[in-house]
Amino acid sequence: MSEKECLYQVMLRIFKEADKKQETITSLCKRYRISRKWFYKWKKRRGKEGDADLRSKIKKVPKMPNKVPEEIEKQILSFVKEYPTYRPERIEA
Repeated sequence: MSEKECLYQVMLRIFKEADKKQETITSLCKRYRISRKWFYKWKKRRGKEGDADLRSKIKKVPKMPNKVPEEIEKQILSFVKEYPTYRPERIEA
């Protein structure tokens, strides 16, 4: 079982016990060694779509509009390796 899956299972166990309302959230968080802040973040996330929303989400890779094309980047890096003492102004020229 992966680390993310273990975390998901622990979250489910915590919420199952919290739903029973037999002990306070504070004591439940102390027992599972999580902060109340994290419990309430998870609770908010759970409220939107249920237990399935507790799973870790894959974040998108941001688009970088100013990124230099890969070939130019390789040329610059090879130039810098050849002339390591040049400053950025001289490299740019």
